[in-house]
Amino acid sequence: MSTIKTAFRNILSNKGYSALNIAGLAIGIACAGLIFLWVGDEVSYDNFNVKKDKLYQVEVNANFSGNHFTMGSTPRGMGKTIKAEIPGIANTCRVSDEDIKGLFKVGSKSLYASGRYADPALFSMFTLPFVQGNPQNAFTQLRSIVLTEKTARKFFGDDKNAIGKTVRMDNRNGYVVSGILKDIPGNSTLHAEWFISYETLSHDIDMQAGNDLEDHVWNSYGPFTYVELEPK
Repeated sequence: MSTIKTAFRNILSNKGYSALNIAGLAIGIACAGLIFLWVGDEVSYDNFNVKKDKLYQVEVNANFSGNHFTMGSTPRGMGKTIKAEIPGIANTCRVSDEDIKGLFKVGSKSLYASGRYADPALFSMFTLPFVQGNPQNAFTQLRSIVLTEKTARKFFGDDKNAIGKTVRMDNRNGYVVSGILKDIPGNSTLHAEWFISYETLSHDIDMQAGNDLEDHVWNSYGPFTYVELEPK
């Protein structure tokens, strides 16, 4: 008790010095806590993916007008060619290289939601569990869309039967809901409220490219390309 009383007397007799030390200690503890939280988030990044140790993103070294760049955007034909010609590749997947913010018409409602175009292999390479629908046939139809649970609630409220419903994107094409995913964790490489088959995007691009299709496939840079390696 006498030690505590002595400590209080010292604090009161040196108020400025004590306040400075206490503030410094509090700031130090707060900073250490934030650093631990940040490190924990970084270490756990993408840990929900069962195959995370086999998944890699392909990057491209490109030369434009004498300037060298390394970038994640790749030609559309790269994934299919890698799988066909390079040993040790179990699967490949294209994912559009940026979030696409679409305006969706759902009944009388108009809602914004951001998402990606992706190949069907996305659902077998990345751990994205379905709560409705089947990942194996989610993209069998060209204009199909897979929503996260949160997005399905935003579009359809508490309706538990979203499969088969149609939403219209950007006042153009209608998309049929073919699956509902569990919400994607925040510490994930992929962030999306919806996924549409990359073949849908390719189809629309190819219709515009016409006779320049092959050139457009290889000389235009669009999707991220992910590969899943075979064991060892």
